[in-house]
Amino acid sequence: MKKTLLAVAIPAVLFAHSASAVEILKTDEAFVDFYGHLRTEVKKLEDTDVTLNAGSSRAGVQAQYAVTDSVDIFGKVEFGLNYNTASEDYAMKNRLHFAGVDTDFGKLSFGRQWVISDEIWGADYSYFFGGSGLRHATLSGARHDSLIKYVYEGESFILSANYGLPEDDTNQELSELYLASSVGSFNFHLGGGVNRDKTFKIGTVETTPNPSVPEFTKTDDVTADLENTYFEGTVEYAFGPALVGFTYYNSTIENKGGNEEIKEDAYSIAATYSWADNATAYTGFEYVEQNSDQLDIDGDGKNFYIGTDYHFNSWSRIYVEYGYADGQTLGYTNKASDSFVGVTKDVDGESRFAVGARVYW
Repeated sequence: MKKTLLAVAIPAVLFAHSASAVEILKTDEAFVDFYGHLRTEVKKLEDTDVTLNAGSSRAGVQAQYAVTDSVDIFGKVEFGLNYNTASEDYAMKNRLHFAGVDTDFGKLSFGRQWVISDEIWGADYSYFFGGSGLRHATLSGARHDSLIKYVYEGESFILSANYGLPEDDTNQELSELYLASSVGSFNFHLGGGVNRDKTFKIGTVETTPNPSVPEFTKTDDVTADLENTYFEGTVEYAFGPALVGFTYYNSTIENKGGNEEIKEDAYSIAATYSWADNATAYTGFEYVEQNSDQLDIDGDGKNFYIGTDYHFNSWSRIYVEYGYADGQTLGYTNKASDSFVGVTKDVDGESRFAVGARVYW
């Protein structure tokens, strides 16, 4: 479950202890923590069997050392602990790997990190089925392997920017700038970015340089030069035990090597209500409108979710959620054809159910 806007943004930029982490080292000048989440999830989607898996379980080590009174150095490495029984893939996989410096003039970090737009997030408070109206991760998956991130925290605002190195086009090129603040009971942020992938694989073709010699037949990758340009604004209002949030997203996905383009407008409204000191109910509705001049049909996706969690203590919780989705999603197909634009997802009033549990350390 994503937290509220500034509650997400501030811990994302201030490298601090986890309340339940295992302390490996702690002195006046340094700390090293071993932390992790163990997650178990049961899901039932439309026309599928019930599934049981580990969700996005992970473990990692984070450290911070004081160089002077105003300069700290820090680092984090994190591994995913999920498994795939279908492929018999049980290996640990790296999720994060970065280091940086924290000063009075801001914080710089370098390496494999979540992009700023994903850390700041938006009006989605679900565990499972929300987030369809947040369009920043269409190409990047919300993470970059060679990211330079800068964050400055003022008294009443946070300014964040990052740049993903393309490294001779082996990586995506990514730039983002965001501003977050809080006034009274209102939290808000706005910003956007440009994400370009020159190696997006859309399919394969077989080529035969010499038709009379079949062994020369080979398979070549077909790629597209895609660019996602996105702008976003979010506002939240907290009153008593309740919170209401709204996000507007505008995105344009373009194939720079062709004439294909998808324009998106997305609207998300969501709310939470703390019905006990250790439990929160939540709900949300998301609408994504897409259009493309290359298609006779436009995307029109609707998504609804409702659920609640219950915290037994600071290191464990359970949660249950229902979701409903309907409509079509446009995107770039995985086929080698004259046009890469197509309907990538078609959902006809599907209901979804899920139950999850987490243990933290």
